[in-house]
Amino acid sequence: MVDLLSGGLRVIVCGSVGYGGKEEILRLQDALRMAGYEVVDQFEGADYTGIEDFRDFREMCGKIVLWDLERCREADVVVFIATRPSFGATVESFFSALKGKPVVAYCPEEVRSPWPLYISSHTVKTVDELLTVLEGLKKEHVKIRTLPNLQGEHEAIFTYSNFTCLCPVTGTPDRATIKVRYVPEERLIEYESLKEYFETFKDKPIHHEEVVATVLSDVVKAVEPKLVEVEAAFEERSGVKARVTKTWRKNDQVGSSL
Repeated sequence: MVDLLSGGLRVIVCGSVGYGGKEEILRLQDALRMAGYEVVDQFEGADYTGIEDFRDFREMCGKIVLWDLERCREADVVVFIATRPSFGATVESFFSALKGKPVVAYCPEEVRSPWPLYISSHTVKTVDELLTVLEGLKKEHVKIRTLPNLQGEHEAIFTYSNFTCLCPVTGTPDRATIKVRYVPEERLIEYESLKEYFETFKDKPIHHEEVVATVLSDVVKAVEPKLVEVEAAFEERSGVKARVTKTWRKNDQVGSSL
C-alpha cells in the first residue's frame, strides 16, 4: 500500500521582532496551528527579543541569522507580516522567494512600502484570506510518495530527463536531467510519483544549486535513507553547462545540512 507523506504545509511566520511585533507573530502562529498547519517556530531555542543593541554582538548576529534562515529553509511557505518595518523578515522573505517558496504578505493594516508586496507571491488582509490561500497552496504541494522496503538493502538510481524550472534572473526556462541515487532503509521512493513531484518545479524561479538542495532535502524527509545523492545536469546557458551534485549520508556531518 502506498503511503502518502503528510499533505500538510510547514509554515513559518516572519515579521518584526526587534520593533515590537513578536506578539503579533505568536498570535498568527497560534491561529495557523488551530487550523491544522505545522508551524516552524524560529523562537524555539533562539529567542533574542531581550537584546536592545546588537552592535557589540557580531558573533551572535551570525548565529541568529543562520538559525532564522535555516528555519525558513525548513518551511514550505513563508507568511510575511508586512505592516511593521523589519530588516530580518524582508531578507528572510526574499531569501525564500529566491528558493522558489511561496511568500504570503499578511497585511491587516495599511502597508507603506512596495517592497514586501513585490517580494510576495500572494497578499492577504485577514486570517480567513490567509487560510484560503494556504488551502490552495496545499493542493499544489506535491510530495514524494513512499512504500515499505521489503527488498532489504540495495541501491537504486532514478533519472528524470524532462526537468524544467525558471531562471530567477531572466524568467526563461532552465532544462535539466535529474538523477537521484539512494540506499534506502525502511522506506522506498514510489518512483512513479517522481514525475508529478518534478513537474511542480516548472513554474518556479529557482537557482540550479537550490534545485539540487531542495530535491535532496525532500528525498531525505520522505524516506530517511542511509545515503542519497542528487545530480542535476542543466542545458547550456550563455555558453556554460552546469552540473550540480549534493550528497547526504546518515549520521555524517558532511553534506547533512538540509
